[in-house]
Amino acid sequence: MTKRIIHVGHANDERDDRASAWAAGRGFEVDWRFPYEGDRLPEIDENVSGVVVYGGRFDVDPKDANPFLYDEARLIEDALKQDLPLLGFCLGGQLIADVLGRPVGPHPEGNAEYGYYPLIVSDEGRAVFGDDLTVLQSHWHGWYDLPAGAVHLASTAHFPQQAFRYGSNAYAMQFHPEASFNMLSRWAGRRSAERHAMPGAFPPERQLADHAIYDAPLGAWFNAFLDEWMDGRVGARQAAE
Repeated sequence: MTKRIIHVGHANDERDDRASAWAAGRGFEVDWRFPYEGDRLPEIDENVSGVVVYGGRFDVDPKDANPFLYDEARLIEDALKQDLPLLGFCLGGQLIADVLGRPVGPHPEGNAEYGYYPLIVSDEGRAVFGDDLTVLQSHWHGWYDLPAGAVHLASTAHFPQQAFRYGSNAYAMQFHPEASFNMLSRWAGRRSAERHAMPGAFPPERQLADHAIYDAPLGAWFNAFLDEWMDGRVGARQAAE
């Protein structure tokens, strides 16, 4: 039976991303689930090779307003217990932090990140990201403490938790290496003027212009990362350095 990767999405019109394209190109079944629309999340069995949880318009708390997030949290918890390759972007990364016991909220001074920002990598993060990676951001939530037992990998000037690893192969990323140009265009076009006016945010025209500068190296890094992530080589290389 073909191995599959569970892709948990929060917008049914956004399947044109790098992570699912990579999975399909490597021969995995791309098992899309949209719990916010009522999709049931499957149990993790021997045919599941990994889990990817995407970003979206929902906030981690309060979950009672979006009860499907409880199901997503249970799937994340199961993946962590089984040390399965797990990857979370933005909301997905915040859910991993939440499952690991860290409350997630907005920046205490009201900052946001919309556009491209340079990563500030830790010593451990250098093995993952190198020294010069600029990444796409689209958030105003994402403020939390590093979960106990996690390895801090990267921050930005305004948000300290941009990436962490937990266990051997679970990665939470606040940024969006998976986003295509069409996804960025949709986000910039439908976002409110108030969000673009938040401290730290860049205007839509700069976001689209910066895509031409930063997207190619970000995409090349991400596809290489995914190969190592699925093979379990990223964490092994970190431990060796």
